[in-house]
Amino acid sequence: MKNKNPINSSQESAESVETANIRQSRRISPFWLLPLIALFIGATLFFQIIREQGSTIHITFATGDGLVADKTQIRYQGLQIGIVKKVSFTDDLKKVEVEANIYPEAKTVLRETTRFWLVQPNASLAGISGLDTLISGNYITLQPGEGDYEDNFIAETEGPVAQIKDGDLLIRLISEDLGSISTGASVYYKKMPVGKVMNYRFTKDQKKVEIDVVIEKSYANLVKKDSRFWNISGIKADIGMSGIHVDMDSLNAIVQGAMTFDSPENSQKAEQNENYTLYPNIKSAQRGVEVNVTLPNMTGLKPGQTEVFYQQIPVGILSELTQTEVAHKNISGKLLLNPSSEDLLKTNTTFVLRRSKVNLGNLSDLSTAFRGEYIELIPGDGEPKNQFNIIKENELLLQQADTLTLTLTAPETYGIAEGQKLYYNNIDIGEIIAQDIHTDGVKFNVAVAGQYRHLIHADTQFIAASNLDVSLGVDGVKVEAASPDKWLQGGIRVVNNNNQGKPLASYPLYQNQSNAEAGITTNVLTPTLTLTTTNLPSINKGSLVLYRQYEVGKILDIRPTKSHFEIDLYIYPKHRNLLTDKSLFWVESAAQIDITPKGISIQASPIARSLKGAISFDNSGSGNNRTLYANELRAKSAGQVITLTANDASNLSKGMALRYMGLNVGEIESLALDTKSQKVIAKAFMNPQYMGIVAKSGSNFRVIAPRISAGGIENLDSLLAPYIDIDAGTGKYQTQFQLIDQNSPQNAKLNSGFPIILEANDASNLSIGAPVMYRGVDVGKIKDMELNGLGDRVLIHVLIANKHAYLVRQNTQFWVSSGYTAGLGWNGIEVNTGSVQQLMKGGIAFSTPSGTIVQPQAKANQRFLLQVRRPDESKQWNSGVITQ
Repeated sequence: MKNKNPINSSQESAESVETANIRQSRRISPFWLLPLIALFIGATLFFQIIREQGSTIHITFATGDGLVADKTQIRYQGLQIGIVKKVSFTDDLKKVEVEANIYPEAKTVLRETTRFWLVQPNASLAGISGLDTLISGNYITLQPGEGDYEDNFIAETEGPVAQIKDGDLLIRLISEDLGSISTGASVYYKKMPVGKVMNYRFTKDQKKVEIDVVIEKSYANLVKKDSRFWNISGIKADIGMSGIHVDMDSLNAIVQGAMTFDSPENSQKAEQNENYTLYPNIKSAQRGVEVNVTLPNMTGLKPGQTEVFYQQIPVGILSELTQTEVAHKNISGKLLLNPSSEDLLKTNTTFVLRRSKVNLGNLSDLSTAFRGEYIELIPGDGEPKNQFNIIKENELLLQQADTLTLTLTAPETYGIAEGQKLYYNNIDIGEIIAQDIHTDGVKFNVAVAGQYRHLIHADTQFIAASNLDVSLGVDGVKVEAASPDKWLQGGIRVVNNNNQGKPLASYPLYQNQSNAEAGITTNVLTPTLTLTTTNLPSINKGSLVLYRQYEVGKILDIRPTKSHFEIDLYIYPKHRNLLTDKSLFWVESAAQIDITPKGISIQASPIARSLKGAISFDNSGSGNNRTLYANELRAKSAGQVITLTANDASNLSKGMALRYMGLNVGEIESLALDTKSQKVIAKAFMNPQYMGIVAKSGSNFRVIAPRISAGGIENLDSLLAPYIDIDAGTGKYQTQFQLIDQNSPQNAKLNSGFPIILEANDASNLSIGAPVMYRGVDVGKIKDMELNGLGDRVLIHVLIANKHAYLVRQNTQFWVSSGYTAGLGWNGIEVNTGSVQQLMKGGIAFSTPSGTIVQPQAKANQRFLLQVRRPDESKQWNSGVITQ
């Protein structure tokens, strides 16, 4: 057998296998996915930007005060929902249009009846609103409405006093009169505010008042169908045999008005828009918590008059008295208490019957001196109780536990000594235990009774009650002290602010209430703003800062520099909202003197202001001006200047008044000599409101000073203070004028009329200003006298009043009328006298000869001969002259 070769066998096997064909498949490259991804991301970002862009709306406001583009926010429920993007005028320039962007999540509030208004800080007796705008600035808020989507709105001039939210209860109270209730007044339940007065109006028959009240949602369930409302506003006083009864609630209720109500348990809840009667007081409401009492049989107890007090506040009244079997010891009765006092009726509550006491040896309790008999409620703990025994005042044993010890520090004693009391609302709550004097001041150790330790908080203030401070204030004498009994007893008053924080170990002792309010112990006041002035006026450190004559601050410091003075002002924080960029400051004059023909009027400032000076300001400026002006006129007339040119400075002075129609419209600021023209240049500040009237071509400025002559005294109103009188012209605007001199003929009172010229040999017995008479009636004046060109005659220029010009005819004759004539004849001596003015200054008379033909009226500046004596035949010239 023959074996095969293995090599050949493997080759044959390889030849039997087919050769493989490699083919590459076609597919899309991953590179093309990148543009698709980019397109998807871009589209996503685009739609996100569109979605977050918000809505553009337009709001029309009456004015643009407080509106700033890209700054003024639009808020709703305290959150920002948009911002103002553009502020511009409307087409008629009468209003302001705001373009704003509203965020997408707030688009749903943009409805047809949505209301917008601007929120700004506002201060009034009722309180301060919009305080958040002092930090964040003014903002726009809204009240959502209903209807379709809207993007154009007209803003309200002011927001609603109260906004009715979902769940709030709106009710209406009917009252005989409004009383002390005002819009925004609070509605209390158990002395807790639960609602507001929204609006008020007359009823349809106009016989009563209808008051809209909104009760907050969380307290709406307290108002029942049988609830009764009564007024707790203001201060009510009743004087009777049992004493003087004074009824007052909180300070807010006194200032703004307030009301309260009860909530009967077995009554259904009130519904929207229900009507209730508002009673004037709790007595007339006949509603309260009834308490059964047994009390000592004392004279002076009267149902309906004897009151119940809690912490010096009236909380009820003795409503009923019934004699018991043992009438000589005790009697039973009923008290009617304010529902807000119901929580005080506990097992350990005590009622004490007190009687006011007044004697010269003990002047304590002056605040209760005229109450007569009254009942004091001293609250206790335990279970609710409705039956009490009222004890006498001398049966009350004060048991105090858990005493609180404090340390008070002061730079001096302020008249405080050991053993004196601590008072809270004139109630004795503690005592001064010890007094230590150190080099750096005085320390007092005081103890507060345990039952009153809850009155002490971290922000409690302690004020000396034995100190009597008398000072001169803006309104005169200011007396700051505690009640009169504390002047003799001494002690420390305890005042609470916000009742915040736990008691501290040490407190400062303040000298008086003013220092306590300002926190003045070692505090250093920092300036609110600084004013500059070239010359230091009559002010000092401590001088007052006034706003419309009301004290709002004081001067902290005055510093001189090389070119001016710097004056630091401190404005009280509660009045800083009065400062604006338009504030103008000037020195308040100590007295204003007004001299008129009727007399001298002097308006003097209070003594302190006159002695220390004062600065006033208002917001009538036009820019951020921090210059202190010498007076109000200079502050308000900056840039309003008139230049007067005079021959000399006689009768002129700095501060001289300029008058127009009897009103002071300006004053001379400066006097200077123009060396080129040898004239005096006077610069005068003008009141801006009169500048446009007097600064016109044709206006005349005349110096008015007293003239004393044989004929009398002229210009008596300028006897103490000469002034410049203005006759307004009608020409174009002009600020430079020639000042008419006192002795110039143009300065005569009668400077207009019908002119004629009289020729005479001399001017004896005549003077400028002498009267021209017709039949004894003054119809003109001598304006001027001069020699003619040859010097052989005197030309007398006369002005006849326009209404009498027709009396002068072509043939009229004039003669000298010196005031008296005398004649001697067969019938005796005949003496005729004229007026005193004619006797002193001389005068001229005239008449027209009688005739059948009336001569034409004389022409202006026509010349006539002035005769020395009256023509003899003039006595028969009795014919009248035809008027024009």
